[in-house]
Amino acid sequence: MIGRITASNWVMIGLLAISGCAWIGERGTINPSPRPLPSIFTFTQLEALSLINTHKTMGDHVIGWITGKDCSSPRAERGEGYCRDWPDRPSPPPQVYCYSTLARPTCYSQPYNEGNDRLIGFVPASTPVR
Repeated sequence: MIGRITASNWVMIGLLAISGCAWIGERGTINPSPRPLPSIFTFTQLEALSLINTHKTMGDHVIGWITGKDCSSPRAERGEGYCRDWPDRPSPPPQVYCYSTLARPTCYSQPYNEGNDRLIGFVPASTPVR
């Protein structure tokens, strides 16, 4: 059970909270900089993270932004082209009107106005994204 927090406990909590804001330098002294400078390992980790998640290196992303194409080193290593155009957006699906019939719903691309069929669903064509 947690009891009453005394003044000495508050001091310890405060010291623990602010101790993460200091960086111990190479000589064992406290550096006033709140965070260390990135090392080569940081860039290597970012490169690996980029390669795992996007299948592109950071250089591929930069070259892709410059050229406006989809560039990938792993794809070039497999024998495909290094840069390729981005694929076109798929066409939107057509409008669908579904009516209940004896056995199962029947769907058409335009309204069906004959018979006693009852409209049970309408899927409009999606609007294009700008």
